Amino acid sequence: MIKVYKSPDAPSSLATTTRYDGEDVKLQLLADQHDKCYICERRRDTDYEIEHHKSVDNYPALSREWGNLFLSCRYCNGKKSNSFDDTLNPKDCSIEEDIEQRVDFANKKALFFSNISDPQHTETIRLLNRIYNGAKRVRTIKEERFMEQTISVVNRFLDLAIKYQETPDVNTEKAIINELAVEQELLGFKYWIIRDNPALYSVFGQYMTWNR
Repeated sequence: MIKVYKSPDAPSSLATTTRYDGEDVKLQLLADQHDKCYICERRRDTDYEIEHHKSVDNYPALSREWGNLFLSCRYCNGKKSNSFDDTLNPKDCSIEEDIEQRVDFANKKALFFSNISDPQHTETIRLLNRIYNGAKRVRTIKEERFMEQTISVVNRFLDLAIKYQETPDVNTEKAIINELAVEQELLGFKYWIIRDNPALYSVFGQYMTWNR
């Protein structure tokens, strides 16, 4: 999960209709978020929903508030539902800096930590744990496959990073830069692989600042 750019101009249907999911809203969110779910950062070309950062159930007055609308996959929207209204707003916070995001490959778990212990950071970590690690001790089939996909993407990037460290070359460098582009998936995890290694950060840190 990372900071999300949001166009300052609200789609016109939010002011002229009673809907929050007009076609212009969908198009703008797809463009702003590069076709990615704002929570799990997976590309969702067709399987997406309009998600309310603060839920309609608990904050009906914000149902058509542009700053409260984001693109989400069905999986994350279902997990979040109306139970996580106090998470960090990704348009206002550099979540990728505030929250450490790593994969424990041996135990097939995602790990999230922050030095900031206010309610919003704590709630965001709780949501991310629910998304990646499931709500119970044993994951459902859908949760298991979701985590397997996450591990595959992050592991592929880690292999590139290791290859570059062992034998730096232009092709591997370009491949890593491409994997750090804004439209790529799971940037939060990739960023922390780079941050954890000073040598890699000195080369690739400049490619982790697209949303500044």
